[in-house]
Amino acid sequence: MNSLTRLFYLTLATLFAAGLATNALAESWDMPTPYPDKTFHTVNIIQFAEDVKQATGGKLEIKVHSAGSLFKHPEIKNAVRGGQVPIGEFFLSLLSNENPVFGADSQPFLATNYNEAKKLWDVQKPIIAPLLDKQKLMPLFSVPWPPQGLYTKKEIKSVDDLKGIKFRAYNATLEKFANTVGA
Repeated sequence: MNSLTRLFYLTLATLFAAGLATNALAESWDMPTPYPDKTFHTVNIIQFAEDVKQATGGKLEIKVHSAGSLFKHPEIKNAVRGGQVPIGEFFLSLLSNENPVFGADSQPFLATNYNEAKKLWDVQKPIIAPLLDKQKLMPLFSVPWPPQGLYTKKEIKSVDDLKGIKFRAYNATLEKFANTVGA
């Protein structure tokens, strides 16, 4: 893993809505996830759903709707919050425009392996949980995204070498990083 490899840690914010008590009587919950079936995040969610079914003796079944088939990625948080679904998965750093702490885990070079990502989540969660609670949401667990790198056509030896390079910034944290380094 070279020095430019970054861990864009995917925080799996699996959430419950305010109507949890009424939904607890339901036999089946719909759970949207933005990722395709074969990604490890969806595989984890499917396993989570199976574990819930087993733990409840089949009284609660979670139907996983993958690949944005029920709600598109940017819509999932509000679908849970508004009670359209009782549970959902989304990339927590998409909320970094609401509060920078939501994007701390996607700050380049901050957490470069799974152990560091776990430590970061342990620090983030006590801050994030109350922010989500104000929105009638709660994180159940977090799953880190595998390390990602910044691929360029030229060698990068310093921050100055990033000036003018174009790359996709998928959240406010990375957009700020790109602007800071002049990319």
